[in-house]
Amino acid sequence: MVLLSKTDDVYALLRRRIVGGDYSAGYRLVIDALARETGVSPIPVREALRRLEAEGLVRHQPNVGAQVSGMDEDEYRELIEVLARLDGWIFSLTSPTLTSDVLSELTRLAHEMSAALEQSRLTAYDRLDGLFHRCVRDRCPNSYLKHLTERTWDRLEHGRPNVFVSIPERARESLGEHYHIVQSLREHAPGPVLEALVARHHLRTLEAYQDRARGLDWSRKEEGGTI
Repeated sequence: MVLLSKTDDVYALLRRRIVGGDYSAGYRLVIDALARETGVSPIPVREALRRLEAEGLVRHQPNVGAQVSGMDEDEYRELIEVLARLDGWIFSLTSPTLTSDVLSELTRLAHEMSAALEQSRLTAYDRLDGLFHRCVRDRCPNSYLKHLTERTWDRLEHGRPNVFVSIPERARESLGEHYHIVQSLREHAPGPVLEALVARHHLRTLEAYQDRARGLDWSRKEEGGTI
């Protein structure tokens, strides 16, 4: 039982550092050094790393050891496709339980996103985007769905490119989608409508990223221009 507690503590510490960005992709996680830092034997550290590896946050490289995982384009696409469905389902299930206070909080976050966009604070915009979705996710009545979505979101938060920084045009369109989502919640839109709306919101970001990766001018595409 003591060993399990120590493993949990080390796991929580390392996970917080990885998800929070203190440990970037490729950072080496040396078991002996981490054991000395946390004041435990190597065994809890090793067990914590195994749990993080199962979540995709850590990977073992031959002749190198444990490293913080990076993310390639295929993994990013797969994660966004999964998140789109999970988050859409969350909004659909949770919408009947949302109070006026929660809707006001979502509106406030959208206003803050608008201000961040006007001031070209795109990293702040990205953070507020995460808080907007978390505001609904935290109230999801299905705990397992909430858990799956949190794990998917955490993996994306750690390793994904910041699309809003590289494609400001997508941030502007995304802001309008957030306001549309809030209005749909206020109007008690049917669950399937909300689910499709939120899923499309995520998939549009994926499309913008893929177009930019292929060298296409995404903003001209949105305006109906010729690529």
